Amino acid sequence: MLTAYLFDHKHGTNVEDWPESFRDLGRNQMLWVDASSPSEDELSELTEVFGLAANGSSLTAAKRKPRLEQKPGYLVLTAVAVSDEQRDVEREQVMLDCFVGENWLLTVHDAEIAVIDDFRATASGEGELGILDAPSFLSDLLEWVVTSYLRAFDEIEAELENFDVEALRTPSRDPEAQIKVLIQARQRVGELRRSLAPHRDVFAALGHSEFDPLSSEASSERFVELTARLDSALASSRDVKDAIASSFDVLIVRTEHRTNEIIKLLTLVSILLLPGALLAGIAGMNVNFKPEVFVDSGLFWLVIGTLVAITGSSLVLARVRHWV
Repeated sequence: MLTAYLFDHKHGTNVEDWPESFRDLGRNQMLWVDASSPSEDELSELTEVFGLAANGSSLTAAKRKPRLEQKPGYLVLTAVAVSDEQRDVEREQVMLDCFVGENWLLTVHDAEIAVIDDFRATASGEGELGILDAPSFLSDLLEWVVTSYLRAFDEIEAELENFDVEALRTPSRDPEAQIKVLIQARQRVGELRRSLAPHRDVFAALGHSEFDPLSSEASSERFVELTARLDSALASSRDVKDAIASSFDVLIVRTEHRTNEIIKLLTLVSILLLPGALLAGIAGMNVNFKPEVFVDSGLFWLVIGTLVAITGSSLVLARVRHWV
């Protein structure tokens, strides 16, 4: 699916005949074409209109990590965004290919990306945009890509908070399952961080206008600010890693508390039963338990009374000490 927007300094307008708009672009206009899961025919049209095939670029090339290339008349940038679509228990990471000319921008991705939709809604509003060149517009778009990682980190942090609350409220009978949840969270954070970190080199290169013939001084400053925002996102990933370690500590403490409760109960049971077992064993060696003697045996009733006294005093002591 292709969507195209024509921007000037006042607003953005959705256009249907984007090839015609591309050919008639004015100096103070910018065209953004977004291709989400494009068909082969759409890819061919994009390649032909923007002149990408003649320069050796391919919209369908496999690019698995962020990168930046200079081509005659345009730049090729690959970023990795985080989609809102679920893949098992984690967010899917989507390759975002950006082709940047002087006053046009083409983005290609294979899945819906929520932040791209949010950026489109914001950029196509009625507010004053100012006169943006394509690199400056790209920096704004990539800022929303970094935001997709911040959203993912915030989501994991919220899940960890719920994990801590549940662990503190009710001890789990299956701590291994809870540890598995923490392992999955740790793997997700590591995967997100490994996808985000390589963007630093790409943004740093775009921040040096002397190495990028399309960027202006203003757009270079935007990429410098974007690099700072990326560093903030990487710091968030470290914070989430610390939160996972804290959640593990909470789980261990809660498990130890439950274990202590079990040991305390077993100890109390031992206190109640062991003295009685000892006395019963001693009495069994000295008392004739024949039926005609049993009822009149004073020693037997002494043993019973002693057992009851020990049991009662043990319970009273445990209650006074707040063991039970």
